[in-house]
Amino acid sequence: GLEGSKGESVNPLDRLKTEFEPQGMEIVAISGVTGQGLDKLLYRVYEKVKELKDENIVYEQEYFPEEHIAEELPYTVSYDEKEKMYLIEGPRIEKMLGYTNLESEKGFLFFQKFIREIGALDKLKELGVREGDTVKIYGFQFEYLEN
Repeated sequence: GLEGSKGESVNPLDRLKTEFEPQGMEIVAISGVTGQGLDKLLYRVYEKVKELKDENIVYEQEYFPEEHIAEELPYTVSYDEKEKMYLIEGPRIEKMLGYTNLESEKGFLFFQKFIREIGALDKLKELGVREGDTVKIYGFQFEYLEN
């Protein structure tokens, strides 16, 4: 064992308890070899989890992909005569689609906002888009609605 200042052996567990328990940390001894103490540890974890409030913690969004999608990446807005639909495409759109789940309402609204902010909706209007027209963005087709 380790030697204390007076020559007596110091239990490592006691040293941990002396150091960390005053800081409000609980020390539970377990053995990885025999599994001894695991039941006590699990019970203490269970007790601590029960003390937690049931409210969900909602973290603020920290990463905004639209800020990192280089503005110099091109995109085009065009009308396809043959298909009778408007197309929005290009690396900038494709990259944003990679960050967005269009099947969730939140993702769809996020993408819609992105399309508006980069000026693609203005370009659609310049091309003469009307309510009910189809707008295709890669594999996705949308009905254009005035709002």
